Amino acid sequence: MVITMKFVKELSVSQGFGEDFKELVRSSTSLADLVSETVALKPQRGGSDFVGLCPFHDDRNPSLHVYPDRQSYRCWVCDAGGDCFRWVMEIEKVSFPEAIESLARRAGLEVPKRGRSFTDPETEQRKSDSYAVLDWAASLMQQALRIGSQGANARSYVEKRKLTEETVRAFRVGYHPEDWNWFLEKARGKFDVRQLLAAGLVGERPSGQGYYDNLVGRLVFPILDERGRVVAFGGRVLPGGNIESDNKYWNSRESGIFHKSRMLYAFDRSREGIRKSRTAIVVEGYMDCIACHQAGVQNVVATLGTALTEEHVRFLRRFADRVVLTFDGDDAGQKAAERSISRFLAQDLDLRILTLPEGLDPADYLERQSAESFSSLIQTAVEAWEYKLQTVVRRYGMESISGRQQILNQMLEFLAAAPGMQGSVREDLILRTVCQRIQLDERTARKQLKELREKGASQRLSRRDAEGPRQDAGFVPMEADGQYVSAVSADQEHTRLDFYDQPMVTQARALELAEREILEIILTCPEFIDFIRHHIGPDDFENSRHRRLLELCIDVRKEDGDLPELTRLVIAANSDSELLSLINAVVDSSEQKGIFRLMNEQTLASEHDGIDSVPLYLQRVLGPLLERREKLRNLLSKQRMAQTEASTSELNSDQKDVLRQLYSFRLNQMGRRIRLK
Repeated sequence: MVITMKFVKELSVSQGFGEDFKELVRSSTSLADLVSETVALKPQRGGSDFVGLCPFHDDRNPSLHVYPDRQSYRCWVCDAGGDCFRWVMEIEKVSFPEAIESLARRAGLEVPKRGRSFTDPETEQRKSDSYAVLDWAASLMQQALRIGSQGANARSYVEKRKLTEETVRAFRVGYHPEDWNWFLEKARGKFDVRQLLAAGLVGERPSGQGYYDNLVGRLVFPILDERGRVVAFGGRVLPGGNIESDNKYWNSRESGIFHKSRMLYAFDRSREGIRKSRTAIVVEGYMDCIACHQAGVQNVVATLGTALTEEHVRFLRRFADRVVLTFDGDDAGQKAAERSISRFLAQDLDLRILTLPEGLDPADYLERQSAESFSSLIQTAVEAWEYKLQTVVRRYGMESISGRQQILNQMLEFLAAAPGMQGSVREDLILRTVCQRIQLDERTARKQLKELREKGASQRLSRRDAEGPRQDAGFVPMEADGQYVSAVSADQEHTRLDFYDQPMVTQARALELAEREILEIILTCPEFIDFIRHHIGPDDFENSRHRRLLELCIDVRKEDGDLPELTRLVIAANSDSELLSLINAVVDSSEQKGIFRLMNEQTLASEHDGIDSVPLYLQRVLGPLLERREKLRNLLSKQRMAQTEASTSELNSDQKDVLRQLYSFRLNQMGRRIRLK
């Protein structure tokens, strides 16, 4: 789709916001501050560039770059990019108008009423209803815990667990009375059954006749998202109550606003503590998490009735260099710790395991010991691989040859199962340490690990062959930059076919590079836009992404009379992720090549477009594109000549024009300079 300035303005208005308000929101938003709420950023080049782990792919080395002066961001690996509006849309999974509203509220701006939206009104209404219903329910249950005879048992339990009023209020802890129709009755005149059902507050009876409340007779822990909105609940059965259940805890089912595998309890309260300490402590229960915060340990989160997932680890890695998994000291806790670590071993993260002494959980430990003592234990938590080794040593013992063989087998399986470990320095250090501990020749262990991996690879290959052949054939096109990267391993690199040794591909690549360099010149020296568009247009570009950006530059110049300067293009791109990512990529490559210096080295006199001189570099870049155009004209001319009737004795005007074009083309082929016209 061709983006014009008129289209951008019409789109903004149609979504309910004028251009002026949108740009007011943009100018009121610090992109670096916004992104740092989700990703830990480190400044570079005096603060003109910030880097962090990209949240849009499994990033191991910081590849997300945030450019405050450009008001945009770009990942150099997955090519995700955009502005403040696109960031909110991608992170919070909301529509464009919702992103504007969110940033406006964040900046303290009054949000104007908006008109028609392109979002699905039913979906948006369901989300809005769910947030409203859940917040209402949380407040209702807070009140039930605080006052009234029905909450006496719950208040007694809270006092027994030594939670202060301030803590209970801060975490919005509540209570659902032992009444199966309490929500249904309280909601009369406010919310209908359909809304309660969608929010997960009630369930349908098995008979299909009527509904019943969830969370009945439980102490309730509201689960909040990163923006502090209630999205779900966790409930604990109370001792001494009349409600019996096989499940000690009950958690809301997943919904459009609640995802257990991605969310962590109390992250909204612990984010700053995690960012400052660069350490995230993960516990298993709500009460454990709350007890830690009450004791002053502010970097603690809890999983939501699930084991720690890879999504959780990737999420935490944006904020922390170290993650400490804290488990109860009983047998169940130790087994849970061992199960959790193998798939995270190769993550670029300092993963530690802490099992508390005497079978205690964090809340019990903090009740007996101080927060300082707990923090000291956190500092001494062992690395994940060390925890695994200690566990298998205790299990099999070092006294016998059989025991040492079992220890080796377990550790090799542990390493082989960890994705991305092969050939890493971490694997080398772990394997060397294990062999020293069990007094085994390292070469034997490495040979066994290699065989174990080959066996696993063979099994995976058999499964893949059964699914059908792959389509990539060893090369993956990276369309973001028009480049190709090898998908084969390093030891196979010498056998690959180098596509760029082929004349056709070399020529095509050169032309694509010329297109890219024209864009680099425009974004570096926008004053040359009139000269450039006098000689070439979007139709001269074959790369569709390059063509879109050139169209945008020309539209900015033609329709608004502005030079296509960087900030103007960011605004004109209208939060288009592909365009903004390309803009940043072009600016980055321009800086790396030193385009500004190249454009100022040598110039030739020119009478066109009011420019005193034309840089030689610009002429050299334009050359291949103009030559391609001449070749296309020559081809068309030959076709038109072939269609001419052979019996015609005298040339008509069209034929004469064709002959002139052929003559001009031959002169250019013999070395005569192509005029930049």
